[in-house]
Amino acid sequence: MRTITNDYHDAQILNLGAGSERGPYLVTQTGVAPRDPLPKTRMFVLRPDGFWVDFNAYACQGKPEAIDEAVFSTTAEVMETFGKLFGRPQVLDLPVDEAGLKAWIERQKGGNPLEAARVWAVGYKERRRKQKKK
Repeated sequence: MRTITNDYHDAQILNLGAGSERGPYLVTQTGVAPRDPLPKTRMFVLRPDGFWVDFNAYACQGKPEAIDEAVFSTTAEVMETFGKLFGRPQVLDLPVDEAGLKAWIERQKGGNPLEAARVWAVGYKERRRKQKKK
């Protein structure tokens, strides 16, 4: 089991834009949280505030806007955040609703997860546009 790090070389930066469109970006890393009392391999997402969070804490909520706080608009923002990370990764322990997670997993069966992420990204961009107009 590999422990997650704050090194951008160990993370994946996923471009959720469609076609030649750039962004938004989701930063993921699979591994074990440092100091986890029950080491369990999970997929973590990096938030712009520098905290790593178990992806399942967002997926289980059943609403696309839940993960909005864990995405970056540009790769420059991603690299700026990595530049501020020192020492062991800080993991924010958010609750995972098991029933919600099971429902999310069922919705993903037979589907293309990357395509689902792109559909979410379209909604994300629309929500961002509405926020900027306020």
